[in-house]
Amino acid sequence: MIKGLSTHLFAAEKLTIGRLESIISSGFERVEIFAVKPHLDYQNKSIVSGLASWFADHSPLLHSIHTPFCMDYQARQRVWLSIAELEKLKRERAVDEIRRALELAEKVSFPFAIVHMGTPDDPYTFKHLDAVYYSLETLIPFARDRGVTLALENIPNQLSLLERILRFLEETRLTGIGVCFDSGHSNLLANPCEEIETAKGWIVTTHLHDNGGRKDEHLLPFEGSIEWPKVLKSFDKIHYQGCLLLELNSRDADPLQLLKSAIQTFDRFKECQEEL
Repeated sequence: MIKGLSTHLFAAEKLTIGRLESIISSGFERVEIFAVKPHLDYQNKSIVSGLASWFADHSPLLHSIHTPFCMDYQARQRVWLSIAELEKLKRERAVDEIRRALELAEKVSFPFAIVHMGTPDDPYTFKHLDAVYYSLETLIPFARDRGVTLALENIPNQLSLLERILRFLEETRLTGIGVCFDSGHSNLLANPCEEIETAKGWIVTTHLHDNGGRKDEHLLPFEGSIEWPKVLKSFDKIHYQGCLLLELNSRDADPLQLLKSAIQTFDRFKECQEEL
């Protein structure tokens, strides 16, 4: 079991080496960088060089980056970055921002980069799918040249339901791309166990968190309505051997205290697996 954590837990502040040190000292083996401004200014060469140097000394800790989907995560009214944008100039801006984030791989290696397929309000239309395809035609080779595999995340919009992502990937026959299975998003719109088993062969990484089935709360596993023993059994069924990566919200709690609770989640995961 590979224990991972996204720096999304610290999304309300700028990413620091100190926070990364606290993650590994808590017992996590892999990290995903939430590469969204202002948490990480991926265009600041000094910041990127410092992080890259630190990660190089802690290889293979860096598992993935979450590519940007808005210009400012803390803004009251977010300016979205969408690879499904119908307006060409806005779509090209989104692609360019994602490429800038992917350039981190020129400094330090990591295997995966998570990409959102649209914004929360995007509908499911052929025009939006075409826009996604055009965007990925640029992004996939850009990532591949840097040793990175893109992973489309199922998010709560009509365009990014997991079954539709899978249909899109199968029909377009794109290569060098997989799926990031998000348990919380799946719990809002579908059945996590069924979706995991349907996505066999496509899931390359995960975002694991919980909710009550109504809001995207990013709770610790076992704090919501997801049946985690069944979820882990489904991962076992498809022979998933990748990272189990938590993507949590601090909810105004002490992030360091949440780190302690988060790492203990894996003890419960292990208990569930032993009962399979």
